[in-house]
Amino acid sequence: MRTRARNESGQMTLPFILLVSGIIVEIAIAGSFVAYFLSTSGYGERLSVRANAAAHSGARDGIMRISQNKEFVSNACDSPYTYSLAVGSDSAEVMICRTTDTENGRYAYIIESVGYAGSRQKKLGTQLLVDMVTGRVQLESIQEQAIE
Repeated sequence: MRTRARNESGQMTLPFILLVSGIIVEIAIAGSFVAYFLSTSGYGERLSVRANAAAHSGARDGIMRISQNKEFVSNACDSPYTYSLAVGSDSAEVMICRTTDTENGRYAYIIESVGYAGSRQKKLGTQLLVDMVTGRVQLESIQEQAIE
């Protein structure tokens, strides 16, 4: 039986340690990627909900302004009246236009509200009918629209 000299022993130790440490580093990197993607997906959903709430706030603000003044704007829909609204740390861009239905004695208002929260955006379209004489406001529809 041959005995090894002291300088020959432990030759496999360094490659074994490098192999094991490489595997551990790969597992750590994969775990950090999984944690990152799980946290950002939940954060994106929260931003989307906040953008939707900001868009609803903009639409409700437009409805309130029209209900307080039945002749709030007279802008045609090719050049709508536009204003911004701060909703906490988010914002909404509101566009309002009006057409006149003289045959039925009503104004038809269209409100488009785009809510912004971080990198997310949501757009709502609202249609109102307002009686020219009494100022009675009738909500026709509120629906989410695609952002162009």
